[in-house]
Amino acid sequence: MSYKKQWEEEYVMALKEEKVLVIDPDKCTGCHSCEMACSIKHFGKCHSYFSRIRIQEFRDVNTFIPVTCQACEDAPCLKVCPMNARVRLESGAVVTDEDKCIGCRACIYSCPFGAPVINPDNGKTMSCDLCMDDPIGPWCVKACTMQQAIKFVRAQDAARAKGRDMAKLLAEDYMPPKQEEGDFGFSFSV
Repeated sequence: MSYKKQWEEEYVMALKEEKVLVIDPDKCTGCHSCEMACSIKHFGKCHSYFSRIRIQEFRDVNTFIPVTCQACEDAPCLKVCPMNARVRLESGAVVTDEDKCIGCRACIYSCPFGAPVINPDNGKTMSCDLCMDDPIGPWCVKACTMQQAIKFVRAQDAARAKGRDMAKLLAEDYMPPKQEEGDFGFSFSV
């Protein structure tokens, strides 16, 4: 392979930056627009059973949490599938190859988020594919433009934001106690 060809391939790969879904549960109002958009995009039906994203509702505390595949780096669902039906796409999304899936649900039970769901049409599992076949990107993100509880961002930006949030939490938790003026925690008396 020529140096120029290798450089061109590396350049194209750099342009195809990995993007991830970032969910902010504090902004979710439980409107279920993301579920409806997903079901319409993938099945042409407007019903939450056909959605690859689900809203977990905790109404007693007025909390709604969108749950979708987080495409874990070390995804347990990839390891437990007896048919190797769970695969990682070039986009980073972890999905089910329906031709191989036997519907055993091992991936559902192993997922720490409970993200894979059952396709009601065939009983096989399905999870977020990031709508990679659509140039507008994930439909759930487009459906959530009012609240912006779901965003599709570069993985690098998501990691930075998460680091900043963690730093803020740590700073609040580990602030030294305020001391009175002149109180330095020691005494000159004998």
